[in-house]
Amino acid sequence: MKKTALKCLEIGIESVNYIIIDYALSNMTMMFQSNPLFILFFASKVWLIGYYWRRIRDLTGSRILSAALLIACFAIHIGMLYWIGREAA
Repeated sequence: MKKTALKCLEIGIESVNYIIIDYALSNMTMMFQSNPLFILFFASKVWLIGYYWRRIRDLTGSRILSAALLIACFAIHIGMLYWIGREAA
């Protein structure tokens, strides 16, 4: 029971971190869309998606559950971009 609770807590922390970091990288990507630095931030976003999926897959042991969590977190991230918007520098 304690092991399951710790895994759930770790999944929650990883998910919140993913959402916040992906939101920040999205803002930077949009800010530099006409600059060569765009490639760096976009590549970081792609790496972050792969890292999050692998980490959640290792924690849950299920590809389907990890994909569902990735989709849910990505939807929250898109919602944040839509309702909060892009942060201006």
